[in-house]
Amino acid sequence: MNVNSNSLCSLQTMKPLMEKRRRARINDSLNHLKNLILPLTGRDKTRYSKLEKADILEMTVKFLSDIPPVNVKSPADSYREGFKACLQRVPALLPKTNLEQEARQRVEDFVQKSMSANSASTCPKCCAHNARAFPLLHQKILTLKSCVSASLESQPASAASRAQSGPQPVRVAVWRPW
Repeated sequence: MNVNSNSLCSLQTMKPLMEKRRRARINDSLNHLKNLILPLTGRDKTRYSKLEKADILEMTVKFLSDIPPVNVKSPADSYREGFKACLQRVPALLPKTNLEQEARQRVEDFVQKSMSANSASTCPKCCAHNARAFPLLHQKILTLKSCVSASLESQPASAASRAQSGPQPVRVAVWRPW
């Protein structure tokens, strides 16, 4: 009982200190936010030296809501842009390689072909689709592999007895990240 009363006393003394630190962090963050938002809204820091916390938050919300939304690119568009950027860098880097003339010519031909409007629009779409599908496929393979190994370990029967009993159903385990 003595240990519990000591720990309870310790918690009761620590709680106000923790609350004081939490409030200090909030106040520091609000002051920092005020110093960031005032110049962005065109207001003078000296005139608005004393602002309530709610005023700082309201100014920030208003400022952020007035910002026009950013066009977010789809993963396929981002991939296409990166693919084109890489293709544009290849001709500058190609002379620095030790490739034979024939191989260098094949790479240059590929770059020219890929830079054309027809090839650049089809290849990245295909590759972007495969890149999206790969994690799902990889997960299915891992699941199947673990199911097969688990069923082999749980059934130490000989090949003859397995052949007589017929095909065994494969249990599919569901992978969960938690």
